[in-house]
Amino acid sequence: MNRNHTHVPYGYEPPEETAKGTLFVYDSFAISEEEGHPADDGLGLSGLEQLASWAERRFISRIALYVPHEETLKRMGVRYPEPLYKRESSLRETLEGLNVSVPASVDVWEQKRKKYTPMDTALRYMGERYAAPYFVGLSGEYANRFASYHGFEEWIRKLRLVIVHSEAAGAFHPHPLLAKHENRWNLLP
Repeated sequence: MNRNHTHVPYGYEPPEETAKGTLFVYDSFAISEEEGHPADDGLGLSGLEQLASWAERRFISRIALYVPHEETLKRMGVRYPEPLYKRESSLRETLEGLNVSVPASVDVWEQKRKKYTPMDTALRYMGERYAAPYFVGLSGEYANRFASYHGFEEWIRKLRLVIVHSEAAGAFHPHPLLAKHENRWNLLP
């Protein structure tokens, strides 16, 4: 039991916390060396910048960058992914270069697991570890893959998707389940 007394003026009320929620960024984070373009159909440097500025505008309290294992990426259809430790180290370097006012952390839970982890297991882990409400930042291709998974309809009720789609990839064509739940996601240009 804490016996230290704190003196405050009469009528003092603590300031209301304005920042709330966690933005999970789920991506391969395979950023190529030339100009920060994604090496696969992921976010890339510009996608990370867009998500960070969106989080600042929405007063999100934390950004958690989730780095999946290469076995997970192979099952998702990503061909020849780099090892996790290389993607993690390049992500940490990229994160240092970003000018973000929201606290951001790199989560490498799959580095401890060293095997395939389904996306719903990763989201369950992130939900236990971070504060609600939850937002998930994905590229357009990753969002369509997520919508094709079995547990999507259960998860879309618990979180909101923030989809970053680059104009270079062409028009975004959402998965039919994404189109069905179009009120549960935002599309960033």
